[in-house]
Amino acid sequence: MEVTTPPADVPGYRLTQFLGAGAFGQVWVGRDLNTGRDVAVKFYLHRGGVNWSLLSREVKNLVQMSADRYVVQVLEVGWDVEPPFYVMELVRGGSLEDLLKVRQHLPTDQAVEMFRKMCIGLDHCHSKGVLHCDLKPANILLGDEDEPRLADFGQSRLSSDQTPALGTLFYMAPEQADLTSSPDVRWDVYAMGAILYRMLTGKAPYRDDSFVKQLDTAGSLKKRLQRYRESIVTSPPPEAHFECPGVDRALARIVSKCLNARPEDRYSNVQQILQDLTRRDAARAKRPLMLLGIVGPLLVLLATCFFGYRSIEKAKDSTLIALRTEAKGSNELAATFAAKTLENEIDRYFQVTKKEAHRPEFIDQLKTTLETEKVVTALRQIADLGTPAKTHGSTLARADLLKLEQQKNLNAVLQSQLVRYTEPDANSRQPRLASMFVTDAFGTIIGIAYQNTEEIKPEENSVGKNFSYRTYFHGGRVDKSKQTTSIVESEPITSTHLSAAFQSTATGLWKVAISTPIFLADEHFQPDAIFVTTVNLGDFEILQTEGASDQIAVLVDSREDRAEGTILQHPLMDARRNTGVKSGNKKYQIPPAQMQSLLTGSDVNYKDPLAEAGDGSYYDGQWIAAVHPVKLPFDENDQENDSRPPTEPGASDPPSPPTELPEGSVSETNELNTDLLVLVQYRLKKVNAPVFEMQSALLSEGVAAIISILIVTLTLWFFVQRVGRPYRETRGSVEDSNSNKTVAENPAKTITLR
Repeated sequence: MEVTTPPADVPGYRLTQFLGAGAFGQVWVGRDLNTGRDVAVKFYLHRGGVNWSLLSREVKNLVQMSADRYVVQVLEVGWDVEPPFYVMELVRGGSLEDLLKVRQHLPTDQAVEMFRKMCIGLDHCHSKGVLHCDLKPANILLGDEDEPRLADFGQSRLSSDQTPALGTLFYMAPEQADLTSSPDVRWDVYAMGAILYRMLTGKAPYRDDSFVKQLDTAGSLKKRLQRYRESIVTSPPPEAHFECPGVDRALARIVSKCLNARPEDRYSNVQQILQDLTRRDAARAKRPLMLLGIVGPLLVLLATCFFGYRSIEKAKDSTLIALRTEAKGSNELAATFAAKTLENEIDRYFQVTKKEAHRPEFIDQLKTTLETEKVVTALRQIADLGTPAKTHGSTLARADLLKLEQQKNLNAVLQSQLVRYTEPDANSRQPRLASMFVTDAFGTIIGIAYQNTEEIKPEENSVGKNFSYRTYFHGGRVDKSKQTTSIVESEPITSTHLSAAFQSTATGLWKVAISTPIFLADEHFQPDAIFVTTVNLGDFEILQTEGASDQIAVLVDSREDRAEGTILQHPLMDARRNTGVKSGNKKYQIPPAQMQSLLTGSDVNYKDPLAEAGDGSYYDGQWIAAVHPVKLPFDENDQENDSRPPTEPGASDPPSPPTELPEGSVSETNELNTDLLVLVQYRLKKVNAPVFEMQSALLSEGVAAIISILIVTLTLWFFVQRVGRPYRETRGSVEDSNSNKTVAENPAKTITLR
């Protein structure tokens, strides 16, 4: 049953509420009738179990220290009444132990502030010559706003007292756990460190299950105390507080020094703790200024670096764009020039083809050959086979044609003409031809000459084979079907024509054929024969590149079919040819999307397809590229379909100027355009090299400047630190020595000396 009536009346106080009961009596809440202040009144109802000497000492000590705000205040004592009582201030916040059970641990700033106030209260006790000897969270009461009050001085001793006093395990200094020990200020220092450790980490120092189990199994009190002492002395010092958020080195050092197992290595008194806390506060207060002193210049330096680097990057980007634009324009100009030069080269080959097609000795031999009855019969039999594919095998008509004397004479005339363009000592400006042949009006070859006759096997000789499906015969942009084209229905060209590029099966090199019709009689409106010369694309002078270069010209097929974007000639192909390495039949093509961008004049990062070849690593990386179409030579006689041969053998009409193209694009509708494009590519790395060299130089200078400023800043900061440190260290040493002397000689007079 809850008590409803106080054990006795206390003069000057009205008891209002029962607060609790213990082994010795009851505690009531009362109100001071004079001041209206709430108080706690403790009645001792069971006098037989009370050690009145200890109780009197506790009350006496409380009364002596009640002037300090951080010690529980005793307001009145009634020992001469029945039952005895004493009145003390009412602290409603519970104990620190209650708070830690709920919150486990406290924020660092709150824990330090409470610790400071407890140290102030304890320092007041020590100045009165009273040692608490049993400090722990349960003996720290919390007032308004968690303001701590030291309480329960039941184990307290005067500094001059030699009576031992046992504290609470894990808050008791190891040397205190001895029934023969004398009270020491450093016992309370250890306990204060343990309380701060508990507030920071949520756990008392050294406390773990194994340690508790060892103590429980130790047996007698003396053995338990001995094991407690030995375990703390031999165990590593607690370090969990180092990992707590907000615990700096200064605070961690204070905790560690308080908890040192050796009394002589601990603080000698609480004043030293307060002094270190004050130093820590001063250092923390000065930290923003120190931080500003070093971080401020660094931030200015960082901002300068940021804007400087951004300026360099902007300058680099704008310069790269300008250089890229200039390089692209240079490429376009180079591509235009290369295309014009190639057009002149093609025109020269056109003139050579027309000239060789109308040489008198050739015309005479051609007429004789075509008027030979056996030749006419063989050619008719070949045409009657129907399709070109059937003529490429072994046929009786082809075998008969190869045996005829007139056919061999025609081959000899062609060979004598071709040798002028294949001899090594020929003029460097002289066109070079790979082969020369003539077909009848249906596309069957009746005479041929090769550049290297010794390399041609009899079965590879093309005489007697029909090629009416080829573009050089019918004048189209792509070859027709070899299997389905009708020989007798094929229409030959009526003007000089540049064929589509084709790849040699023997060497892998790309070639073109230039064909021109031959009219043997004025009244004929259809050609009697087609004269054809073939050229290796690498023999065009404009495409010959000596050695490695960062700007190269490449020939590209632009037909809108599977061949679009095929690389027809490239410096790597020339290098292979010069070293006798066969390129094989592998094709290298520009991707369709990139090809379309090039045709529309867009600025793209071009990747050379030949860089994927095993020997093409030199061409790896990004390039700036521009293309320009190659146009056919313009001949008025060809345009008017003049059926008569030139009045003078070898004479020709000059080509007319090519049609202009819209700037920045490639025309696909101009009828004078060939299917060839000249692509000029410039290595992007080479274009950008000066800019990156400039950027590297600027960044190097910037880094050197930053390092210099950092060295100067850190040097100044170091000297500032050194100037202030000796005074602080000397002052601290003097204060520490004075404090030690005060406690050692006369602890009761500490307050006066402080």
